[in-house]
Amino acid sequence: MIACIIPAAGLSTRFPWNKLLYLFDGEPVIIRTVKNISSSRYVSRIIIVTGHESDKVSETVKEFMGGSEKRIRIIYNSEYARGMSTSIKKGVESLQGELHLFRGIMVNPGDVAWVHPGIYDYVSMRFLESGKKIAVASYRGRRGHPIVFSSDLFIDLTGISEESRGLKAVVEKYISETLVVETGYPGVLLDLDTVLDLNRVKEYSWR
Repeated sequence: MIACIIPAAGLSTRFPWNKLLYLFDGEPVIIRTVKNISSSRYVSRIIIVTGHESDKVSETVKEFMGGSEKRIRIIYNSEYARGMSTSIKKGVESLQGELHLFRGIMVNPGDVAWVHPGIYDYVSMRFLESGKKIAVASYRGRRGHPIVFSSDLFIDLTGISEESRGLKAVVEKYISETLVVETGYPGVLLDLDTVLDLNRVKEYSWR
């Protein structure tokens, strides 16, 4: 099965407040993300990595998801101000003791909240069937999220840094072993960095 890392630690420097707590259609962005991913039948573990306003993000997840979702684990990244790579590393490292349970490690940022659960299933299925090291969702040739990495790449994933271009360096290293999965779904490209992005989300999101 697949473990999913959700980096949810950023400073939201281009948004007026913490974008993960912004209510979109009455629901916090981080909750939309977690709900969509947890609806996938391929994802058996979800690691939410918090940092900035960790208490607020953690409380929001617990309040909306309740105690019934046993697949979810929330961990704190004290180095979150150094960039998303530190949160991805922290999340992947937390899987070390149970790595044998997962064939793939998915990465999906907390603000990528408009991906239909079926897309997570489709990308995961294509990854597992292909035998490739990496599978990345795309829309009309543009790559987005989620990205799934083989568990065999644990060392590569725990060695990333902002200075070495994070996950981009891993994808480039294994470019010949990367499957680009055309989804026909614009939500794989949508995230929330600025208030202006809300217009783009409302225009292109189907969920």
